[in-house]
Amino acid sequence: MPRTSRPRHRRTAGLAVATVAALATAACGSDSLVVGVSFDRPGLGLRVLRDQSGFESELARDLGARLGYPGKKDLTLSNVPEPRATPTKGAVPYDLLVAAYATGSTPPTGVHLVGPYLRGGQDIAVRAGERGEVTPGSLVGRRVCLVDGTHLARAAGSTFPGARLAYRRTLSTCLTELRQGTVDAVSDEGLALRGYASEAPFKGTIRVVGAEMGTIDYYLRVKDEDAELCGRVKTALEESIKDGSWSRLYADQLVKTGVVADVPAPPSPVTGCSGA
Repeated sequence: MPRTSRPRHRRTAGLAVATVAALATAACGSDSLVVGVSFDRPGLGLRVLRDQSGFESELARDLGARLGYPGKKDLTLSNVPEPRATPTKGAVPYDLLVAAYATGSTPPTGVHLVGPYLRGGQDIAVRAGERGEVTPGSLVGRRVCLVDGTHLARAAGSTFPGARLAYRRTLSTCLTELRQGTVDAVSDEGLALRGYASEAPFKGTIRVVGAEMGTIDYYLRVKDEDAELCGRVKTALEESIKDGSWSRLYADQLVKTGVVADVPAPPSPVTGCSGA
């Protein structure tokens, strides 16, 4: 694909963490695109040694190529650590985020969001040997773990009335405690739970119950100061969906790996730049 002409993206000064500042400086100097992705979500974004896989990681590469950043030297995939909370207005150390950010029922104002690029729902994981129907109501008096700082954790008191809630910094910590018997259930986004359940050491030891707990839409976050990039990202996502790339990536990264059974219809319509 021929390189398209694009302006260099400015970096926001004053970042607190040295490694993040280094990433920002390098991106500006080399005219590359820095994309935030997950490094710890099987099926969505997973880094093993130098190999980065998952639907969100591959979608980031696809969008990068459409924006004129087709190669490894043009595109930097940077880790977005947990907890992943709904993005708020302010500087982020990435040009673009493709990292399972949910907007909740009311998207934040003043933030450039594009999407949804992915649709999911809240679900529950229990130990594989647990029988019977598992619902929020059946967990009264039992220990339920959620990732601290997320919108699901903030709503947990009303979602799981009467449950004994535990909050941990990462989803993998919650799931490890589930395997060990420290907690009785874990609740998070269903694709994330199914991704972990498809990989060792959790495969065969936990199960995702398939709870019907509403729909969650996930949006791309574009850095606030670049309205022009926001519009180009929206066009790139629309093109990926229209030409079938979105469905192919979903099949390769989520269906063929056993995370889910089928490719759903892509989210529609794509909206863009709600913070503009």
